[in-house]
Amino acid sequence: MPRTRPREDRGAAAVEFALVVPVLLAVLFSIVDLGFAINRYTVLNNATREGVRAASLSASSSQVRQVVNDSLSDLEGDVTVVVSCKTPLGGTCGSWDANHTSGGVAVVTTTYQHVWLTPMGKALSSSLKLSKTSQMRIE
Repeated sequence: MPRTRPREDRGAAAVEFALVVPVLLAVLFSIVDLGFAINRYTVLNNATREGVRAASLSASSSQVRQVVNDSLSDLEGDVTVVVSCKTPLGGTCGSWDANHTSGGVAVVTTTYQHVWLTPMGKALSSSLKLSKTSQMRIE
């Protein structure tokens, strides 16, 4: 025996669907944006570690920047790389190219402005500043 819906219940599924879809899309877009930002942070982390590794082997600051930029070649946008160092006693050493010494610590800080992909991220802010600092002993 077929079931029939009462006349006042017709179209209820369409209304419920119309109410739920925006919430589901917002969650989906948020997951995509967050996943992409985490991916970019991981890429930034690896590039910074590559840069500090080059710095620990006494590369010049321009060589360190080149290593980081080569590792971040697939990222669009502005990337800022700062190379500094600490003395073996823990103080700052000033200019990297002139003052880094064996036994000290190389410090590389990389900053990237991540631009959101979907309207959900853009609703929070126009971009997200991702920054990573890595340190390694100078050989």
